Amino acid sequence: MGYRPISVDMDTALYMLQQRESMPYGLSWGSSFPAVVNHTSSHVARKHPDFEAAKHGDFDAAIRLVDDLVKDDKVLEVAEQYPDAHVAYIHRRQGNGINMIPAAYAAKFAALGMTVDDDIIAVTDVKHTNASDIARLGRRMRYEGEVEKGKDYILLDDFITSGAELRDLRDYISSKGGNVVMITTLGHGSFGKLKDIRIDNDYKSKLQQAGITDQDLRRYGIASEIGCLTISEAAKFNRMVNKKRERPTSTVFERFSSLRQEQSSVPPMAKELPENEGRTQVSLPLPVTQHPSMRR
Repeated sequence: MGYRPISVDMDTALYMLQQRESMPYGLSWGSSFPAVVNHTSSHVARKHPDFEAAKHGDFDAAIRLVDDLVKDDKVLEVAEQYPDAHVAYIHRRQGNGINMIPAAYAAKFAALGMTVDDDIIAVTDVKHTNASDIARLGRRMRYEGEVEKGKDYILLDDFITSGAELRDLRDYISSKGGNVVMITTLGHGSFGKLKDIRIDNDYKSKLQQAGITDQDLRRYGIASEIGCLTISEAAKFNRMVNKKRERPTSTVFERFSSLRQEQSSVPPMAKELPENEGRTQVSLPLPVTQHPSMRR
């Protein structure tokens, strides 16, 4: 990836090779995409008594959670700004059940008379929990479902941290002719606090300097171009390609250096041996530059 190799587990490597065929053609964020609208933090939401049940398939629990944490004035503000927009939310499996929090949040907009597209669904299992940076970046969410060409879309999810799955949904809807105008979530994580989800010019420059190209991203089915990435994804890429290589505890050259030090102490000892014809000849280590294993 770029100017340096990145280690990746076999499952992720196979996933990346297979997903290329289903990569939607995404668009760069542009200069006018608005900030993400959210209501609370994931830390607060996880303390709610209905959180676990809502996360694992209990829709009634999700409704109670959303009613307690969502600020109705923010929902009304979004609806008034884009009254004709369709709402699409992320259907994501959580363990043995479907995460119902996004659906419950979407119900707030449906109650205001907005159209909610329930048939746009995720069809891949990205398994991002406790995953490495390359696994999170390499395993992209893929979607299916009908998109109305020319229609504005508002995207919903429960929480936003990297924004990767929402970006994948945006790419899908854009590739089908829809126009994503806003993202809103129940709560935010680390990167959700930022005013802007988009990759910025500083990270674009860093990734380009590291040798990452649009062709790299397309080759592995990650994105159509660098400008499609979120700022969190860009940070992960930058961390990977600029990670300092760990220095081995004992390199080949260090071991040879140790042998050379031993060599320098052997000759004086040999001179002290009594001269006789039957003595054993001592074979000294070769210098590093002459060692057979180093001749290439």
